[in-house]
Amino acid sequence: MNLSLRARAAVHAAAFVLTASSALAQDAGEAPTGSEPATAAKANEAALGDLRFVVAGGYAHFFATDFDSIAGDVAVDRGFAGLEISGKPNDTYSWDLPIHWEGSWYDFGGGATLAGAEPWDAVQSISIAPGANFTVAERWRISARVLLQFSGENDADAGDSFMYGGILGAAYRFDEKLTLGAGVLVSSRIEEDALVIPQILVDWRPCKEFRLSNFAGPEAYPGGAGLEGIWVFSEEFEVALGGRYQYRRFRLDDSGPAFRANGVGTDEGLPVWLRATMRAKCGARVDLVAGMQFMGEMSLDDADGNELASVDVDPAPFIGAFFSWKY
Repeated sequence: MNLSLRARAAVHAAAFVLTASSALAQDAGEAPTGSEPATAAKANEAALGDLRFVVAGGYAHFFATDFDSIAGDVAVDRGFAGLEISGKPNDTYSWDLPIHWEGSWYDFGGGATLAGAEPWDAVQSISIAPGANFTVAERWRISARVLLQFSGENDADAGDSFMYGGILGAAYRFDEKLTLGAGVLVSSRIEEDALVIPQILVDWRPCKEFRLSNFAGPEAYPGGAGLEGIWVFSEEFEVALGGRYQYRRFRLDDSGPAFRANGVGTDEGLPVWLRATMRAKCGARVDLVAGMQFMGEMSLDDADGNELASVDVDPAPFIGAFFSWKY
């Protein structure tokens, strides 16, 4: 896929948000004049001071596991990186702009093929997901997010690898211990009908040592309608048990047999993990993850989305490490 084109698009989007945010913050403060450069400098400094940043990354290795009904096996290495820019929240409104990259390197062994061809090699994805939260009543919050994503093999056509959608949700804060809500994710899919996934929003803290939440996982790990039970030992250390359904659909390049050229690949499953997290007072965070992916399935479609082959994948153990820094 044309990664340089997509990377430039992500950088341009980030630059636009930074510029717009600075301008808005400057309007909120004292208006600078040409004769008062110090005032202008203070306004710019205040605007940048209202921005928050999270830089994150990670790596996960899924060990080789067999296909269920045909010969062969597959192992996967995944890399993650992310940048999130957000404005300083107020009583009624907040916004954020996450930009994420994910790379997956597949190693098919033992003569593994789908429809007589090796399914795919390296797949990369870039997503941009601007969002906002609105407090519409004392305890109600509405969330909205736009999803823009490019996903495909390295040499796949970028325009044919584009997907878009959004998330809409509402949450009610009962008290400082319990917030519940619901939402829906709707996204287009490459050569396929739209994907619709209902989401349950949970953040429950019955005591200071335990938390049940959708919102506590590693910053760079792909989000979704997952859930974690978290044992909080201190402000610096916690252990969690969680799971999350993951769905990846991506455009293939034009290599290999003609029937799979510019086709579509799908990789899905349900990873369940144990997570250990360490936090530093400076805003740094490290997560170590180990678990097993269940309900794995891979499929290969032609360029028009007609399924050529599909196979179940045996449970696959995996390990991972993630880091982030908030400032």
